[in-house]
Amino acid sequence: MAVTYARTGHQPALLLLEQPHGWAAAVPGLNLIDYGDIPLLVLSPEVHSGDLAASPASTLHLPDKQQVSVMITRAARTAQDHHRPVLLRTGPNAAAADESPKAPTPDATALKDLSALLLKAHRPIFIAGRGAASAAAPLERLAEQAGALLATTLGGHGMFSSNPWNIGIAGTLASPETAELLGAADLVVAWGCTLDTWTTRRGTLLSPQARLAQIDINPAALGLHHRIDLGVAGDTRHTAEALLPALPEQRTGYRSATMRQRVLSRQSRTYEAVPGRIDPRSFFLLLDALLPAERTLVVEQGTAMGPAVSHLRIPDAAGFCLVPAPGLGLAGGIGAALARPDRLAVTVLDAGSALMAVERETAAGLGAPLLIVVCDESAEHAPAGDLIAGWTSAVVRCPADMTAVSAWLGGPRNHPLLLHAKVTRMDWWLAELAATCRPEGTR
Repeated sequence: MAVTYARTGHQPALLLLEQPHGWAAAVPGLNLIDYGDIPLLVLSPEVHSGDLAASPASTLHLPDKQQVSVMITRAARTAQDHHRPVLLRTGPNAAAADESPKAPTPDATALKDLSALLLKAHRPIFIAGRGAASAAAPLERLAEQAGALLATTLGGHGMFSSNPWNIGIAGTLASPETAELLGAADLVVAWGCTLDTWTTRRGTLLSPQARLAQIDINPAALGLHHRIDLGVAGDTRHTAEALLPALPEQRTGYRSATMRQRVLSRQSRTYEAVPGRIDPRSFFLLLDALLPAERTLVVEQGTAMGPAVSHLRIPDAAGFCLVPAPGLGLAGGIGAALARPDRLAVTVLDAGSALMAVERETAAGLGAPLLIVVCDESAEHAPAGDLIAGWTSAVVRCPADMTAVSAWLGGPRNHPLLLHAKVTRMDWWLAELAATCRPEGTR
């Protein structure tokens, strides 16, 4: 909940824990966001140093009441600047505060080398991850000057939604059109993301002849998962802004008139119907047409992730959050609904995950504008709405059943709606995922 609140609300969230059970329950979640770049403040009673070994959080000690305000302000700034969780420790035996390293300043020689690559490229593509979330505007300006197409990782999905040169997600969920464009690129620049197996489909998406550059605030991430020709350690926003003067004239690059038609064109597809079940792609296309444009999509890792991400539009990067573990999607949806009440929160779960979720009563009690979509390709599960008495729910087996969504959207939306979609198989996209241990490219 706290993670999606921070991710979609663009502000640090404060997580209050009790000892010992609260900290023990939170450590796995902190490990999940190690590669999530989430500004999160965690306030916990005294924690022994051995308990911190598994956590990526920076730590700050609150020594007395007089310094609490100063230390919390400092912690919030650290979380925001370094895109990571910060642990605020209390207790008389807590160690002194750990200092977080300052963000590295891009090296002048590296900037010169990167500008030279951009000037030589004929088909450049920028891939932006969640680590580049604050750099969307200067990256769009730089891409325009360099004639570069724009793509994102799964974690950065939505960053360039309104840009006409956005080609979508690079990686396992890339469309055939996006994969073709990436394969033909002669320069790929990764901003705030790693070129790992998820993002590159184990290296098959990128041409061996393409030059590769990577910009990351963490120097240790440069070239970690894939060979690169140039690594730049620095904040993505400052790096993009520093490069703009080096490209004074707008270049055509990959942005030809012919390419514009290819990028803007959208192929309409139809999917075969099965009696008693709806194709997940048809279901999400129908849902997309009904939902308001201002929405937040929360998707947890699972089989429903592919069709949901590929067929539900989002307004911007704050409109998407991936929960990289089963069973936590409902909590994520609640956090998103609370962070942005001006947007309709939609959380997509697999049927098994919905049965695991322990926040069902919380969702019902908050009265948040939350649409819960349970995709079920099994014949074993009862209607998911049976899990909670009093929930508004509907089973969707065909397009006509989508009227339940229209009715709920036309009402006050002061309670969740649960859609139990009885879908056909969703695992047709999982061949590449099976070869990846975990979605490291969610950055």
